[in-house]
Amino acid sequence: MLPLFATLCTLTIGTLTVGTGLPCAVPSEVAVSPERLASLDVVVRQGLAAGGYPGAAVVVGRRGGVVWERGYGRVSWAPDADPVHTDTTLYDLASLTKVVATTAAAMVLYDRGQLDLDAPVRRYLPAFTGGGRERVTVRQLLSHRSGLPAGRDLWRVAHSPAAARRAVLRTPLHAPPGARTEYSDLGADVLGFVVEAVAKQPLDRFVRARVYQPLGMRHTGFRLTRPQRARAAPTELAPPRGYALRGEVHDENAYALGGVAGHAGLFSTASDLSIFAQTLLNGGTYNGVRVF
Repeated sequence: MLPLFATLCTLTIGTLTVGTGLPCAVPSEVAVSPERLASLDVVVRQGLAAGGYPGAAVVVGRRGGVVWERGYGRVSWAPDADPVHTDTTLYDLASLTKVVATTAAAMVLYDRGQLDLDAPVRRYLPAFTGGGRERVTVRQLLSHRSGLPAGRDLWRVAHSPAAARRAVLRTPLHAPPGARTEYSDLGADVLGFVVEAVAKQPLDRFVRARVYQPLGMRHTGFRLTRPQRARAAPTELAPPRGYALRGEVHDENAYALGGVAGHAGLFSTASDLSIFAQTLLNGGTYNGVRVF
């Protein structure tokens, strides 16, 4: 029988592949136990058998290379659903958008000297003022210490992306800036607006051009096309929108903001995410390209 690493690196049948993400690595050469990887396989299969999920995409990296990459099951419970592939099955990343898009974009602008983390947000967004908002800094948005609440139901009060944006910028603070830490979707949305103001282009276009394309993350982005939606894992059968969701952002507030928001809306594959994770571990570079 082939060693585990050889099997992973040479077989391309079924859903066992090393895709378009990181290069393959030999487990024994990067201090990874093949037995532990085999136990991971058992755990994921047990979850499938128990009905915990219809499918899963798993990528394990070590020292710059992939030691385990496999797609399990199918993208939905439907018996004729497509099998999961780590390099092509798209997932709604939900709050990973905050890191993989919004924070990454802020890092690019900071490294260019275009974004001052200790500047008040109102320097970039003059409408963000009143009720103490004028004292909130960009750094406080990044560290969830702006005083903004965790969230609000934008989709209930706004009937257009412009109205949802205004609602975000007018949200009252729940605490003085810097007084406490509260994980905030609204803070991430404001940060996304800051990025757009500084970059002078929409968040989705900026991160695609400055982060995803240079890194080779070909399957990462907002607002999927129709062919891309066919490769996405469904998220909900009966949301408030009244129809099953597949390839359309699940988060209602992100949908209210037009599908591109600082807190949610991004889609990607497991393989693309492995590239982004390795870029962070490398200090902002991957395959000879520096993005931040």
